[in-house]
Amino acid sequence: MTSALEEKLRTAFSPEQAHLLAEVIREAYDDLVKAKDFNELKVIVADLAQAQKRTEERVDQLTVTVAELAQAQKRTEERVEELAAAQKRTEERVEELAQAQKRTEERLEELAAAQKRTEERVDQLAAAQERTERAVKQLARQVGGLSEALGGSLEDLALEVVPEILEYRWGMEIEFCDRDTLPLRNGEYEFDLVIRGQVAGRPILVLGEVKSNITESEVERFLNLVAQVAAPEEIRPLFFGYRVERAAKALIRDRNAVMVTTRGKYFP
Repeated sequence: MTSALEEKLRTAFSPEQAHLLAEVIREAYDDLVKAKDFNELKVIVADLAQAQKRTEERVDQLTVTVAELAQAQKRTEERVEELAAAQKRTEERVEELAQAQKRTEERLEELAAAQKRTEERVDQLAAAQERTERAVKQLARQVGGLSEALGGSLEDLALEVVPEILEYRWGMEIEFCDRDTLPLRNGEYEFDLVIRGQVAGRPILVLGEVKSNITESEVERFLNLVAQVAAPEEIRPLFFGYRVERAAKALIRDRNAVMVTTRGKYFP
């Protein structure tokens, strides 16, 4: 009986469980269990069989879940590794940025020092410029004074030399020789040299411009001034100076003026 029962029990239970249940049933049977109690025992065994089946199904479900959890854990660990690698790369990048920031700050300090040196140099140049400007102003005053003195000397020399040249060249009888201011059509002008006299009985008015270096533009300007003078005498323009430009000399000849140099050279 026990072997047949145990074989039946093995269809729902493990061998150990089937054997144990068979022993229990045999002992119960041996103890003259009533038919009613035996029927109840069969119900209990059936319930145990269903519970075992559900347990095994649950175990199977748990096995699948565990496998899924294992895969999820594996993916999590892989993701953690990826994050760890990314974190490492981030830390390396942060370190690179920190080094770059350090170099930038060092460069800024160098630029600040260079800017400071530049500002100091600019201040030095500004001070030098100020000293230069003072020197230039002083030199300008000196040159201006020298120019005035030289101009006065030339005019004085012209007052001495030109009348003698005109007496010799033109046979002019000198009546007046000095600086003088004459009226123009629009105002008046102080001429460096004004000589009045006669040549062969005809009244002559010589108007002279005295310059150390006579240029073409100065000749043109002076001749335009002479053209504005209204006088009863014949007006003759004259230039007196150290040097005369080639173009100025040609213009003097074209406009029927004359030139006398400081060395006493005369040319029409």
